Amino acid sequence: MSNKVITRKVIVALIGSLLATSSIAAPKNRAPKEESIGVGSGAAIGALAGGPIGLVLGAAFGGWIGDRFHEERSARRTADERAVAASAHAGQLEQLLAASERTVVAKNAELFTERVAHRRNLQEALSVEVFFRTEESGVGGTTEERLTKLAALVEPMDGAVIRLEGHTDARGTETFNTTLSTARAEAVREALIRGGMPADRVIVTAAGEKSSMAPEQDTDGMALERRVEMNVVDVDTGRVAEVGSN
Repeated sequence: MSNKVITRKVIVALIGSLLATSSIAAPKNRAPKEESIGVGSGAAIGALAGGPIGLVLGAAFGGWIGDRFHEERSARRTADERAVAASAHAGQLEQLLAASERTVVAKNAELFTERVAHRRNLQEALSVEVFFRTEESGVGGTTEERLTKLAALVEPMDGAVIRLEGHTDARGTETFNTTLSTARAEAVREALIRGGMPADRVIVTAAGEKSSMAPEQDTDGMALERRVEMNVVDVDTGRVAEVGSN
């Protein structure tokens, strides 16, 4: 038998041995198929290139290639799994965001309803009719109770200010009526302050007889002119409500 034939038999035997060993000794975390492919391919290439020594070196190199192939494949699989997990997490976040937005919308609607109810209560409280006798400016009884209710409603409203404007009928001098209208507005102001309204949020002005139109013989008309007009104003958005208190 020639040396050439012997060499070929040795190569075949070594390849079979290496493939068998690789399959048995492959760690659990390494795919035997990839390593076997690498070992077999490397051995064949090494044998063709450099005989028995090339066979051994080629087998080792082929095993390394198999390892690399397995690692890259595992890395791709891990990356795919992470991408799927990230996508699922993003979907959960979107659902949470949508739920949060629905909650915010519901809360805003609830707050709007509360504000409407609050304004309605405020308008009811502002329907205060303060009647003043001729040349009088005192406030008391049920009128003071309603002014206290008004103060309790307006005080929590940030930026809300109450403006009071005193009026009189046309009888008397202009100076006297200006003084009297001021006294009437001040009496209402003091009642609001006693009810809890901060003093710096109640503004007083006096109109005197300027708005008076009833003739002296119209006693009912003049009674309506002896009044204090109250305006609740939001300094940020403008007037909230207005009513004349007679």
